[in-house]
Amino acid sequence: MGGNASTLAHRALVLSGSWRGKNARLRRRVVGIFMGALLAAAPVVAGTAHEGYDLIFRTGTLAEFAPGDALQYQSETVNEAAPPETQGAQAYDLRIEEGGTARLMRVLEEGQQPVAGFDAGVGNPMAMFFLERLVRDLAQATGGSTFYIRNRIKESLLAPEGIASVQVSWAGQSHAAQEVVLAPFVGDENAARLGPFAALRVVFDVSEGVPGWYHSMRAETPEREGGGRYFTSTLTLSEAAE
Repeated sequence: MGGNASTLAHRALVLSGSWRGKNARLRRRVVGIFMGALLAAAPVVAGTAHEGYDLIFRTGTLAEFAPGDALQYQSETVNEAAPPETQGAQAYDLRIEEGGTARLMRVLEEGQQPVAGFDAGVGNPMAMFFLERLVRDLAQATGGSTFYIRNRIKESLLAPEGIASVQVSWAGQSHAAQEVVLAPFVGDENAARLGPFAALRVVFDVSEGVPGWYHSMRAETPEREGGGRYFTSTLTLSEAAE
């Protein structure tokens, strides 16, 4: 059931040559979380497989998809440390192409904008995309180092706060799922400098009954006494998949 870390370590991330140059910065961001995941996988390669890591970075989750098949995801961000124009809802389309590339596109009113391409043989890349975006948002909100934040997340992948059996809803039915909870900054010596982000939780709901494995992902600070949260970032599989 777990992911194959050696497979992850030897599969290359694929990028479209037509937009490779003008999207170099975004490419580096995507590659960053990809490489971060590989570094975190070192103990797994050595033979100490970890259930939390394997659940989040499970391989083969796009194996049954054919060229032309697609998954749609809905994202929403609330971040009191960021300008309003950087927040709100956003839709993404993940489409399988000939040659085994999973192409991620941002859905806009006027069409679609390329984000990145991945080797579909590795698995669904949305967890990597979500975590790298989270690293960026946290670094901007706290003024902290992306390397520091990424390292804390890598460590939490190998030592989740909890894994529990839950139920998720998909296509009008309830499906057995597993919920993996990460607490990247709890107990960290620098947590006091992070303000509300010190208690951040990152939650993945995954299920074999859901196309592409990931039902939802969310990162959030605790709910305040007066209501609301300082930061929330979600990515959820859309029921409107084509």
